[in-house]
Amino acid sequence: VGEDIDYKVFVDDEKKEVVLLFKESDSREDWKHNFQFLPWPIKLAGKTVWTTRGYACAYKSTGGKPVAELQDQAAKNVDYKVCIRGWSFGSAMAKIAARHIINYYKDVGPDRVDELTTYGDVKCWANPFYSTKKYCKRIREYVTANDLVTWAVPFYRRDTKCKVGPRFSLRGIIDTEYNHTHYEEYD
Repeated sequence: VGEDIDYKVFVDDEKKEVVLLFKESDSREDWKHNFQFLPWPIKLAGKTVWTTRGYACAYKSTGGKPVAELQDQAAKNVDYKVCIRGWSFGSAMAKIAARHIINYYKDVGPDRVDELTTYGDVKCWANPFYSTKKYCKRIREYVTANDLVTWAVPFYRRDTKCKVGPRFSLRGIIDTEYNHTHYEEYD
């Protein structure tokens, strides 16, 4: 959808989850968005949020379609958990989508997102004073010390950080692509 934002919404009846999943960078357009890291505002449910220019433009190009599809499925499966997941570039889209839902329901009450899980998590928040922690029941933003992608945009922040994998080593960062693409190896 939009500027080549890959996502899918699915219902897992076995786990009782409605999931919005954003994929990693897989096109030139995605990489353009990754490298546009000037602070930039985006309106989500009438409230201004500060992220990077690239992530704001990418998310805005979706027209809110991923969140609308998630909310539609959640309304059909009211007893199911609402989960948002993403990897790398998709981690930024997942966090912005969660914030979109939170802003939409903020006046109704907390805990509108049951789970926000990201892998190869990129930093995307320009506002140091706001956190989604009190609005999501569970946040896991997985990073490994030898994944240089997760170090990008040093002046931005994430809500939390779940360190996985081996400790930092110069030898480890030489193979940063492997470290960025193999999060499934860590428990």
